Amino acid sequence: MANVNAKDLREKTDQELLDQLALEKKNLFDATLRGSSGEAVKPHEKKASRRLIARIETVLRERGLRKQLDAKIQTLAPKAEGATGLAAKMAQREPRPHLGRVRVRVRAADRSAPNRAAVRLAEAKRLKACLDREDPGETK
Repeated sequence: MANVNAKDLREKTDQELLDQLALEKKNLFDATLRGSSGEAVKPHEKKASRRLIARIETVLRERGLRKQLDAKIQTLAPKAEGATGLAAKMAQREPRPHLGRVRVRVRAADRSAPNRAAVRLAEAKRLKACLDREDPGETK
């Protein structure tokens, strides 16, 4: 069994990933059956298969999250147009991919619907920037 990186999996289409996922699950099931019948099974192959399944599911989940965030950004952008003050600055600036949550201290007078939408828009853009990094596992 060849070692497959997540980078290689990201280059494949959704259908190719789903086909590979079904094949890996079938291979893992067959190996489990062979092991239960007394046949010799290499445990490292089962472990590698489980990890590959997890990698494929992770890539598919990332793609689903990207689609959700794109839709959320599209719906929040028009709502955040009337934002003022710090919330407007946050929504307009280029997001930095960081792990912390976007937090804003807004005065009671500035808690309008456009300002709340601008903060949610900034949060969605930050999450999208985190997903768009070349390697989502890196923290820098």
